[in-house]
Amino acid sequence: MKKLVVLMSIMILAGATLASAAPQILLYDDNTIHQYAQTALGNLSLGYTVGTGSTFNTLLGGGSWDLVVVDCPSNTPGSWTPLIDYIDGGGKAIMSFWMLEGVPALAAAFDVSMTGTYGTPENVYAWNASHAIFTTPYVVGDLTAWHDHWADDGDHLTAINGAQELAGFSGSPSAGMAAIVLGNGGRTLYNGFLFDAMDDPDGVNLVANEITYLLGATPVIPAPGAVLLGGLGAGVVGWLRRRRTL
Repeated sequence: MKKLVVLMSIMILAGATLASAAPQILLYDDNTIHQYAQTALGNLSLGYTVGTGSTFNTLLGGGSWDLVVVDCPSNTPGSWTPLIDYIDGGGKAIMSFWMLEGVPALAAAFDVSMTGTYGTPENVYAWNASHAIFTTPYVVGDLTAWHDHWADDGDHLTAINGAQELAGFSGSPSAGMAAIVLGNGGRTLYNGFLFDAMDDPDGVNLVANEITYLLGATPVIPAPGAVLLGGLGAGVVGWLRRRRTL
């Protein structure tokens, strides 16, 4: 009996520790078609809160978030000022957006400038194929298959303030043609294309890799039917395996 009590106590304490380690993630998702960001978070066994056009800014200002993911192919929350303030305050963020040209302050917050816009999906090529966003936990190559759902599909970019251009719309690095920019010393990733237009599974896997990278840990992807500690904290324990590479 004593051994059973001790075992149960260990399981409860372990579950509490794992729960406290779970990252707090806010996802903006309003009028997406494929919901790749939600699928990626699910594949990583990460919990998250969804904000829409009417709730996102309230949620953003009312919580303590480890990561904000913005999947915005269409509807916006009206103002991006709360997101800009969150980033300027040291927050981590991933964004895919269709109209960066209309919000220069948002571009500046992500350490990018917009150099051109396009209305048909364009291929995205890894300029730094060894970077973790293309390798961990999934291997992702060039993005060459797309779904054309929207009239405005994104923007060509240039990194500013020392940000890194990790991928682009040309086969090799070319001025003004960046597609993925790592900014703010490794706290932000801006994607100059729509997550909604990507093809599966590369689309889901790229988003999962970006989430993994910004959270700074390598997750353990649970096998189907796997059980950890009687169901306590499944999928979270992997986030205790720390790693960080810029």
